[in-house]
Amino acid sequence: MEYYGNTLCISHNELTEFISVGNLQKMSQRGKVTRVRRGCNDTPALFAVDSLPLKYRTEVYRRYPDLKEQAESKPFMDTIIPDGEAIVYYESYTLADGRHLKPEVQQIYANNCAIMNAFRRVIETSNSHRIRQSKPKLNKTEFWKKAAAALPRLADRFPHSLPESERRLQRKFNEYLNEGYECFISGKFLNKNSAKVDSDEKEGLLTTLMAHHNNLDNAFIANAYNAVADAKGWERITASAVGTWREKTDLITAAGRLGVSNFRNHKSMQVKRSRPTAPFLMWTLDGWDVELLYQDTKTDSRGRSVTTYHNRLTVVVVLDPCINYPIGYAIGTHETPELITAALRDAAKHSEELFGVMLRANQIQCDHYAIKAMTPLYNVMGDKLTPARVKNAKSKAVEPYFAHLNKTYCKLFNNWSGYGVTTDPKRQPNAEALNKLRHNFPDEAGVREQITRIIMQERHSKLEQLRAMMEYLPAERRLPLSREQFLLNFGAETGFKNAIEGGGLRPTLLGVKRDYDCFDIRFREHAGTRWTVKYDPDNLGEVLAVNEDGTLRFMLQEKYVQPMALADRREGDHEQLQRVNEFNKQLEGHVTTQLALKYEAGAEAIRELPQADTLHRLLLCDSNGQHKLPKAQRRLKAAEVDAIEVKVVDVPVIPQGAPSTDTDDYMDDYSIF
Repeated sequence: MEYYGNTLCISHNELTEFISVGNLQKMSQRGKVTRVRRGCNDTPALFAVDSLPLKYRTEVYRRYPDLKEQAESKPFMDTIIPDGEAIVYYESYTLADGRHLKPEVQQIYANNCAIMNAFRRVIETSNSHRIRQSKPKLNKTEFWKKAAAALPRLADRFPHSLPESERRLQRKFNEYLNEGYECFISGKFLNKNSAKVDSDEKEGLLTTLMAHHNNLDNAFIANAYNAVADAKGWERITASAVGTWREKTDLITAAGRLGVSNFRNHKSMQVKRSRPTAPFLMWTLDGWDVELLYQDTKTDSRGRSVTTYHNRLTVVVVLDPCINYPIGYAIGTHETPELITAALRDAAKHSEELFGVMLRANQIQCDHYAIKAMTPLYNVMGDKLTPARVKNAKSKAVEPYFAHLNKTYCKLFNNWSGYGVTTDPKRQPNAEALNKLRHNFPDEAGVREQITRIIMQERHSKLEQLRAMMEYLPAERRLPLSREQFLLNFGAETGFKNAIEGGGLRPTLLGVKRDYDCFDIRFREHAGTRWTVKYDPDNLGEVLAVNEDGTLRFMLQEKYVQPMALADRREGDHEQLQRVNEFNKQLEGHVTTQLALKYEAGAEAIRELPQADTLHRLLLCDSNGQHKLPKAQRRLKAAEVDAIEVKVVDVPVIPQGAPSTDTDDYMDDYSIF
């Protein structure tokens, strides 16, 4: 059923369902039925419904009660074409607050435009036919009446929001012609969420209350706002309005309500990173309060024994995040710089166990605990140090690793304390059962054994994969840790200082006197220095001697013990003896060379010193029994005194016992003073 022109028609096929073909043909020939269109290929014949005899017309309306409405909407339905430009326009449209239209709203607005375009084409087509064929002008009132009546039918295929009133529909059509796509956007999208908060002052007050660090609830904020509003003559708001504003300003108020750390972890943009492609490219470390309880008995101030069962140990884990391999660990009662040092020491020792040489990491990631004190050690164990931002657990791979250990291993023990305090209580262990089992909790040593077993299982399960991934570590990224650096930073000390003896240094290590010496000639140049000996309890073959201010360091080897009897000699004894002899030969040559150089440099100055002459130092007389005379002559010559003349005379020999009559004259002639 459809309209042909302005006539409601029914097709030949529809009509012959209850009228025979012959009867319909005779009625058409006799003029009892009006045929408004002849039939041809793919075009059925149409008959005017109103020209049918009453009984047939009644049957048509009985069989097709809504065909008239469908026929009235068919001219519009056939001409509706989706508007691509409208679809793109509404998809990209942005409201004043930055939001986009919902997809269903976009579809409705695009259908509105498509339907309006169909109405416009019908009007333009009708006007074009009227001009060409001199037909009467389109009755606009009748057209909009039919268009409004057709809208419910069109909504089945094209959901829309057009008014079904013919006058409002015509007004909306004219508005669409003038304003375009913008006319369908509802004004409610452009209004503020609450018209009562309509100024910067009001919005500022409400935002300040919502951003308060006490994290106030909606009802309290509404009451506080209304107290100010009553004084200023503003409209009051409700708690639900505060909830709406809280959603709108959540980004601005979150930092004040929940803190900067929460804001950075939940509001700020997060960085996504991939794991290292090979071992030793990066280490990350942190402390973990292991969720395993142990019992501890202590004596209080009154002398009574009190046993507690809530105690936990702390383990510092050095993790290689390429496969989450615990390369180092240390267990203690709480996290300290000493415990971190022990974990890094274990990492160095374990790398030597795995690959035959101690290796450093290319990068170390840590938190800010004792960062100033630990930075020198971190720089020794890693080429680069990258501390994580404070309270940013997401950036450290070791944090979720602790959760893995807790979930995979710790929960298998009867002394497991559960997850964190913020976890749902339904996921926590039975507190009543733990209270009954507390007497069976292990002591501190037992929990240490449990933790060690967990770490050993982790290492064993990932060891082969770690060895395989070492092939991807470039040669330039293999950073060895020297024995000297290891002992300097991780070596144990005796608590005493030692001086060099004839046999080298003789410190007492682990209760035993041991002899160490150095094949570096410079070590013997510091005979008066007192040395601190640093050693590795697991390897006493080498120690490090450090002076008091740390400016001198020498690696010492344990002295090789030679047998006295030639018959007791073993393989290698001769080589070690030869090594000592060669060193001593070099030492003597060094001393001789240095002494000659020094003597040559200072010989002239020494000769000019009076105290360097043997005549001054030693009381040695000449063949005449004189000592002072040669000494005075030497002094006068050195001083080059020109004013004094030495007179040489022939001194007569006075026989022994002869009288000395001219003694004074003789002495005057002989004396040089």
